[in-house]
Amino acid sequence: MKTSIFLLLWLPFMGLGQDVNQETQNELKALNERLFKEYTLNKNTKPLEECATEGFVLIAGNGMLETKDQAINGVDNVNVSEIKVQVDKVILSGNTGIVIGVLDMKGTIMGRPVPGKIRFSSTFLKFEDRWRLVTRTMTMMRRLE
Repeated sequence: MKTSIFLLLWLPFMGLGQDVNQETQNELKALNERLFKEYTLNKNTKPLEECATEGFVLIAGNGMLETKDQAINGVDNVNVSEIKVQVDKVILSGNTGIVIGVLDMKGTIMGRPVPGKIRFSSTFLKFEDRWRLVTRTMTMMRRLE
């Protein structure tokens, strides 16, 4: 009997945790997409400047490591007319959130056509109730023919 009462009292809280988890996932998806779109489509680096930590590191599609300043200054090398951000997974653990997905872009980077789809992983940490971008990886996806 005590177990049944405990479960009845506990069930609403279990659902509440799932809603908060989904809400956090949606928040990270939206933030991640906004950062990509503002940077690539609008050449607006302000969201990245504000969100990325000072120690931010980008592992670019060509394998190069870029600092926050290098990534911000590299916006002039990006000429994208269309971008689709597909999120495959969001991993949450404490104050850490990782967004994993695929970018599908049309345009050029450093004067060369965008190489098809790009797999990304963006790692965020929550500081003082605000998500901050710590690192991002970009990997060109090979076409299997």
